[in-house]
Amino acid sequence: MQMIDNFVVVLCFIGIILVGYYFSQTSQDMDSFYKANRALPWSLVVGTLMASWYGGAGVVGTVGYATTMGFAAFFLWSIGAHAVRFPLALWIAPRISVKAKGTIPDLLREHYGKFAAVLGAVVIVVSCLSIGEVAAVGYVGEGAWHANKFVVAAIVVVISIGITCLGGLMGVAVTDMIFFFLMVTCVSAAFPGLFFSVGGLDGIKEALAQPAPEMISAIGGIPIPQAVMLIVLCINLYKDPSFYQRFAAANSPKTGKRAMLLCFSIWLSFDVVTTMTGTIIRVLDPELAVQPEVQYIALIAGELPMIIRGFFIVGILGAIISTLDSYYLIGGEIVANDIIYMIRGGRKLDDKTSIFVTRVFAVVFGIIGLASAFQFDRVYDAFLFLASLSMTLLFVPMIAALMYDGRKTDVGGVASMIVGGAAWIFFQYACPIEISGVTLDPVLIGLPLSFIAFLIGNRFGKDLSAERRLKGI
Repeated sequence: MQMIDNFVVVLCFIGIILVGYYFSQTSQDMDSFYKANRALPWSLVVGTLMASWYGGAGVVGTVGYATTMGFAAFFLWSIGAHAVRFPLALWIAPRISVKAKGTIPDLLREHYGKFAAVLGAVVIVVSCLSIGEVAAVGYVGEGAWHANKFVVAAIVVVISIGITCLGGLMGVAVTDMIFFFLMVTCVSAAFPGLFFSVGGLDGIKEALAQPAPEMISAIGGIPIPQAVMLIVLCINLYKDPSFYQRFAAANSPKTGKRAMLLCFSIWLSFDVVTTMTGTIIRVLDPELAVQPEVQYIALIAGELPMIIRGFFIVGILGAIISTLDSYYLIGGEIVANDIIYMIRGGRKLDDKTSIFVTRVFAVVFGIIGLASAFQFDRVYDAFLFLASLSMTLLFVPMIAALMYDGRKTDVGGVASMIVGGAAWIFFQYACPIEISGVTLDPVLIGLPLSFIAFLIGNRFGKDLSAERRLKGI
């Protein structure tokens, strides 16, 4: 990175902060701050979905994982993850706009009672720490500036907190659109040079034929237990709070549906670029002597000309910031309007206090994220850790609340969450299971047990949603 590149980076981020400040003037109440007055147009929904999903884990993390998984990262993880989004776009997104008028804990409280809502809120807040994104920032700093990863991560976390605290969801959505454009354009612009520098597909096959032939197989780069785990985690997004928030904030139920359908082609195309880039890094460094995520940033920065290189760093950091500020906003909203709400016995905070609490907890999330982000070997390891835990507890009761109109009781919902969570903790720490030398992810055990507990628990307790319908609530 040269002086002119650093100047571009600083100038862009000053502009982003000013955008957040502009929208702070219109985010003075809870509906505008958390839901953008439910007026997000189709274009902003597309941009914010793309930028929020493809943060550090989606870009830098995918490249890092592809250095060990090869083409299988695309054929198993990418295609699987995007395939399961069709139901989300066609059926679940419109229901979210209608049924999830608040947050995920609101939905849990309506169907399963206060305890389930509190437990779900805590799990979501933990996932909103986004430690994988914070770790990705550090690797970008090392690759671009050879800087201390913690220092760079701290700077970006502060910027993310600033955008969250200033503009609310509308400020987040607009900056997401800017970051989305820079990220896709610059990452894609650097790819052709890297691809042809190693001789294209023929060069990749020849280079990996001896050290890692499994890398060029559609499924050979991933051990079977890990492959099964990735396929299962493809449905993790069904309880991702950022998707629910975006759909609830869209200006109509059709807007979220149309936005998701358009995103499919963008997501798949971009995944081809990131997966192939990770494979190219393995060609250049067969023994992975250098941290792959750091190698990626250094390679791309060396491939692009001045100024464009600065925009590339802004795009990568911006993708991470767009994810961090989204989840900090969601986590703060859940603390203010769900956890504190229930602690206060159902009495809501006023708008000013709620927004203040959200801003305070955005700072808390940033501090915790910095303290824990660099405890994992790979960016995606941190992402999968939190995704596995939250999915085991929340997936079954969440999907049932949205899609199943039959009997759902408070006992069933709580039992599903407790059994799933207990199974995850037990098989993660007390009794990990190995198959073919690979530790089985506890989500593969906890998720079916959670479903069984839900079915058994629904034979007992109260159907709270049915009771509300009878009372006309």
